[in-house]
Amino acid sequence: MVKTATTQPAQIKGALLTLASAACVAVTYVTSKQVMQNLSPLAFTPIWFGVASLWGVGFYLLRNGVKTPPGLSRTIWPILGLGFFNGLANLLFFIAVNLGNPTLVAFFSRSETVYTVLLGALLLGERMRRYQWAGAILAVFGAGVMTFRAGPVVWLMLALLLVSSFFLSASTLLAKKYILAVEPLVLSTARTVIMAVLLAGVGLAAKQWTWPSGAAWLWIIGGSFFGPFLSYVLFYRGLRYFDLGQGAVIRSTQPLFVAVYSLILFGVFITAQQWLGGLMMLAGVALMLWPRRKAGPSKICYWRN
Repeated sequence: MVKTATTQPAQIKGALLTLASAACVAVTYVTSKQVMQNLSPLAFTPIWFGVASLWGVGFYLLRNGVKTPPGLSRTIWPILGLGFFNGLANLLFFIAVNLGNPTLVAFFSRSETVYTVLLGALLLGERMRRYQWAGAILAVFGAGVMTFRAGPVVWLMLALLLVSSFFLSASTLLAKKYILAVEPLVLSTARTVIMAVLLAGVGLAAKQWTWPSGAAWLWIIGGSFFGPFLSYVLFYRGLRYFDLGQGAVIRSTQPLFVAVYSLILFGVFITAQQWLGGLMMLAGVALMLWPRRKAGPSKICYWRN
């Protein structure tokens, strides 16, 4: 294991990449809202991740030509695990969306951030100061305030999302561990390919394949570029400069971008509760990233293969 110190400029770069990732992944919520009006989750997700895979393969071929990505053969099993965990997480997530109120789904999904911060501290040796922990708690709580609405609690939905968030956090841990061995573009593309195959198999078994309409195809083609493709390329790049837990907290700002997109595309205005939650999230992220005065730069654990 090799430990690499990160300077403040590198930390800022990681934060900007992660914020950009949050802005991109928020497109998923807007797109899925439109497409799943006519498609079931099991009909939507294989096509969604399949098109994202085509984006990744296309960009790889333009950049590198037809050749095997370096380091791929040595990390094939972790990459398979990454795709498998992501596939399970997304399958459970969309099942939960069908079971209950999407706002409760968004609220319960904040457990992903808690899982990721804990995994980073326990397994990667990442450490944060007390004020950074306070910032992380404030950001997560703000995300909950922004997305929560009163309503009946569906316990099955809660259980599904807790398991889904754990699998998603486990996949992020794998990505962090092997991010130096495989470039982010390859890692992101391999992830969507495995997810598309896995979810297509489930969709076929459930006999829920449906061909999208022309309008749905436009949403899928455009949305899959920003959501499952570009957002994860940026996120995996950010992990090279940033602690796992810090990155997860910053990425939890995606509800802010969802609110902005909803306003621009659908004219849905943000409520006072969402303003309050958004301000809490921004304050928490700013506190977590506040420069340290006395201690040296933080350390990130990287695994070299």
